[in-house]
Amino acid sequence: MRPISVQVRGLLGREEIERYNDLWEIGKFLEGQGRFDLARKIQREIDLLAEPAVEKLMRYENRTGQAPVVAAPVIIDNRKKDES
Repeated sequence: MRPISVQVRGLLGREEIERYNDLWEIGKFLEGQGRFDLARKIQREIDLLAEPAVEKLMRYENRTGQAPVVAAPVIIDNRKKDES
């Protein structure tokens, strides 16, 4: 099974993510059982599910005339503060 990228998953809606996760689990199970013929059909369904998000991402990345977007990493520190 080939997973879809994090960027593509980020463009999927809630129902699409749930469907992707369910299909992924089924596909991995089928591969574990040696049913590669059925796993290939599941992979095709995953590809069809991700196709609109991939196209949207490609349009976003191929914009012209705009400055490149650079995202800074976000660091969240959840450690308790030492109150001494």
